[in-house]
Amino acid sequence: MSFFTEAESSIRLLFDTNNAGFQVDPSKGISHLENWIQHLRSIDQPATRLMVTELETLRNHISSNNAAGMSQAFQNLGEMTAQAALTTHNFSGEGDKARELSQKLISVAGNLRHIAGSQVAQH
Repeated sequence: MSFFTEAESSIRLLFDTNNAGFQVDPSKGISHLENWIQHLRSIDQPATRLMVTELETLRNHISSNNAAGMSQAFQNLGEMTAQAALTTHNFSGEGDKARELSQKLISVAGNLRHIAGSQVAQH
């Protein structure tokens, strides 16, 4: 499985968790995040180090069920991914896949903003 396929699978899992109202065990999502973190650490570039830090922040927000924090972390990751894709132009389509991944991350961020708003309204 390619990294992009794994990332998309992980985002789909987080969408499903989102749709279940965060009433499920987050450990599977955290397991996917750990895979991303390890993969990006192995690349060890300045841009990937920033992404690792943001993924670690996301992991903490997921563990504490903080939808607002998750939203911001996904937004930041989407923007970082889009920035990284700006200079990726090759025939294998990696830049296009990164741009698509960026859009999905930002979409998750938007969905989580709505959930965070409804959580605040309920309390």
